[in-house]
Amino acid sequence: MIEPLHDILLNWKVHPSSIETVESHPNVYKVKSRKKTYYLKKRLNSSVEKRIEELLLTSFLLEKGLPVERPLLTVSQQPYVQQHPVFYSLYQALEGLPVQVYSLSSMEGVGTYLSQLHSRLKQYVCKYKVEEWKVETHLREWIGGKETKMIERWGEGFLGRLNEWSYSYRKLPHQLVHSDCHPRNILMKEKRATGIIDFERIRKAPRIADVCYFLAGMLKDQVKQREDEQLECIHAFMGGYQSDGTLTQEEKELIPFLVIIFLLQYTFFYNQKGYSHVVSAYIPFINRLVNSGDYQRAFQM
Repeated sequence: MIEPLHDILLNWKVHPSSIETVESHPNVYKVKSRKKTYYLKKRLNSSVEKRIEELLLTSFLLEKGLPVERPLLTVSQQPYVQQHPVFYSLYQALEGLPVQVYSLSSMEGVGTYLSQLHSRLKQYVCKYKVEEWKVETHLREWIGGKETKMIERWGEGFLGRLNEWSYSYRKLPHQLVHSDCHPRNILMKEKRATGIIDFERIRKAPRIADVCYFLAGMLKDQVKQREDEQLECIHAFMGGYQSDGTLTQEEKELIPFLVIIFLLQYTFFYNQKGYSHVVSAYIPFINRLVNSGDYQRAFQM
């Protein structure tokens, strides 16, 4: 597999000294060349339009002063190499490492960065059509399945609230969002957010979809942490996000349950994969959050 990658990298005039697969990301390769680090990403189910949109959007964000991962141009001035049906894009590594430590100062920094990202995404005009992010679709499919396993019966208890929540959520203003801003896609250095990577899945949705996707990713990493530590991190993130623009009261009221929706999706996904030990930890954790007044209050600033 490595030798064909050498040939692909020649499209950018990159002569690698080493190529290795990134752990847990089989379609991402870490490339070392002349003291520089790159990431070669293999895109499946993509298109020319998506690859061009990624270049235009990330160039716009960089022009607006926000550090993001932008595809490099090949010698033929394209942001990709196509080997039908696969696309390859190359990126120079940004400063920093993925979020690993959830300190109050780092969460405040991530909140501020994400707010700045949203304000700039709101200004961007897409060249091509971008699909809507229907955050509850898979959850409804899982809960509405014909099986009667314990986890499906447990999930049914959220359907009534989901229907009520969806009506209010759909009325919120929609804009361009990252839609994949989990903690591994946000980079930090010395408790400072230094950039965001992977604009493969840009979509239209209320901005709180990105907010809640990140917070759900943070909470699932903190299942074994004390409740007060989890809630302090939420509060710090919300404070950082609102330092650059205030959320409406309606958004604040919808956020706690949207975080639960994403945690439910993680739970059903892991159940589908057969990770019963993860599911057995997530179910009581989610139940505790749903019934916690402190959890609801953590989002209010």
